[in-house]
Amino acid sequence: MKHVKQIGLITLITLTMIGNLIGQDPLSEASALFEKNEFQQAFDICKPFVDIEPNNAPAVFLLGRLYFALGDLDNSRIYLDKAIELDRANMEFRDIRTQIAAFATQLTEASRLVNSADYEGAEKLYLEIIKANPNFADAYFNLAQVYVRLNDLANAAIYLRKVIAMKPEEERYARQLKNLVQQYLREGENLRQRRNNEGALEKYQQALELDPNEFLGYYLSGIAYLDIKKYDEALKSVKKGLEINPEHARSYLVLGQIYEKTNKKAEALAAYEQAVKVDPVYEAGWDRLGVLNYNQKNYEQAIAAYKKLIEINPENTRAYEKLGQIYLDMSNFKEAITNLEIVTQKDAKNLSACLRLAQAYNSQGDCAQAKTTAEAALKIKSGDALALIELGIAERCLGNKVAARQAFQLASRDPRYKRYADEHLKTVQ
Repeated sequence: MKHVKQIGLITLITLTMIGNLIGQDPLSEASALFEKNEFQQAFDICKPFVDIEPNNAPAVFLLGRLYFALGDLDNSRIYLDKAIELDRANMEFRDIRTQIAAFATQLTEASRLVNSADYEGAEKLYLEIIKANPNFADAYFNLAQVYVRLNDLANAAIYLRKVIAMKPEEERYARQLKNLVQQYLREGENLRQRRNNEGALEKYQQALELDPNEFLGYYLSGIAYLDIKKYDEALKSVKKGLEINPEHARSYLVLGQIYEKTNKKAEALAAYEQAVKVDPVYEAGWDRLGVLNYNQKNYEQAIAAYKKLIEINPENTRAYEKLGQIYLDMSNFKEAITNLEIVTQKDAKNLSACLRLAQAYNSQGDCAQAKTTAEAALKIKSGDALALIELGIAERCLGNKVAARQAFQLASRDPRYKRYADEHLKTVQ
């Protein structure tokens, strides 16, 4: 097929004569620009001219050629058909229209090949189409879809980015790229949820091949690497994602977890602090700050983190329980009881909160309340050794040595707590 920008000598002469006769030098300028492949500038001159002179056959013909050169096949056919109607004897008009029809036929054939799953054939034909008209955006777009089918994501990304650069105002191209990327990310997440981290990482990599700037691909890769204990790779992935989007709080959370796994506590704290700086109402970030500070016996900082968490979400029972645990370790039994009672009121089946509450009551000397709470814990989990020990301590405090001895004996059946239960048993022999 002839290159579509080629214009005949007769038409050029005709355009020049028309321009001289009617004093419209802009049309000659448009023709010259067309010859230099400056299609948009030529269009900007030719279109207003045709609006003024709609029956000027050479101008209408040139406008049809320009529409095609700019990748608008529908308008190209409209104006070429109109030029033929205006000058039915002009064979050049008909020849170009025939070439445009052949181009449209190629598009149809390429689409048929795709539908027939002949992707190699479709690839070859779309490349020919693009060579014939480098400005036909849909050909790039369709070729990218072919490359996706061929699992050649590198080329798919190249052609999608080309068409987006050509038509930045055309939302469907960018949307399709985003949809493809999100599809691979979703597939990766489904695999990761099924503990197939290797498969997930492959999907995330495919997403990143399509769009290297999709920070979620790096973030999710970091999580997968963390799951399989590849901490160096996890760190690189999360940091790369944060370079692209430094305002993603969850990435800082994962970064902190990586640092914790590699025993870099100071760096982990800094990451968690950054997470809540980026998102001040990020509950998971405040929780990790509380946990890490507690583990390092930074009790005041841990308390501050959990109080902030409660301020954000007063229904977060974990925060109250953690506060109860911290206050218990600090021997501040009054505050421990206050927070743990809130937990048991909101969640009566919370065994760990019941156990800590019973311990706090016993430590404060409120033996009756400790007994009641320990019995409630045993209703949640019958025979729980820790609940039996707290019950034994409460019964001993109340002077019920037989009941205390029985509770300690039952607790000693659990190998994990036998030594602890036996020590208490000696006190009521």
